[in-house]
Amino acid sequence: MPGRTIAPWILSALATLWALPAAAQLYSYETPSGEVLITNERHPEYKLLEVLSEGPSPRRSTRTSSARAANQAARASPADADNEQAQEARARARRGLPSSFSERETYFDDLIQEAALAYDLPFGFIKAVIRIESAFQPQVVSHAGAMGLMQLMPRTAESLGVTNAFDARQNVFGGAKFLRILIDRYDGDINLILAAYNAGDVAVRRYDGIPYPQTREYVASVYHWYQVYSAQAEMP
Repeated sequence: MPGRTIAPWILSALATLWALPAAAQLYSYETPSGEVLITNERHPEYKLLEVLSEGPSPRRSTRTSSARAANQAARASPADADNEQAQEARARARRGLPSSFSERETYFDDLIQEAALAYDLPFGFIKAVIRIESAFQPQVVSHAGAMGLMQLMPRTAESLGVTNAFDARQNVFGGAKFLRILIDRYDGDINLILAAYNAGDVAVRRYDGIPYPQTREYVASVYHWYQVYSAQAEMP
């Protein structure tokens, strides 16, 4: 799969240094050689830094005190992902969600399209990541504690401005923002972008490519569905 890029127009956008407003904290690390890396997890060898990177924010609504409590649950550690507040947030995420996969597959299309336009990403790319990460289920939590549609780790979600990772809108916009950052970092190379999203930037740099067999399978699966969804989006 070497040499693949997301799309020629993305690379042209990178060449013009797509402008990003205001700063947000993103967890990243600096190697002894001075190279800055992005990862979902802390690593004892690297220093925690601030990265200036902020995209268009999702629309905000007035939150009740119970919603604020659920938002705190979304920032909890993986061990707390099933506490009472998190369960409440997950129950809200499930409410009204179609039970069949075929219905869920198109349920979030309008939201995905909004995020694609906001972050200058292909619609099919975001949708393919969601399919492989969560099967379009906004309430899911992985064994490692990754949450929601795009399976954001708690610290990553917080660094991206996501206060409730079980809220579909916040999760998709946060995941799209993270993909945008990785696209900039890896010059549109879809293999490295997806490998870093799945396994972390540190692992990709350490192995100088896709690090693990399961990550290779992940990259291949997302790329396949990216092609499928992109073709569907082009159909009249």
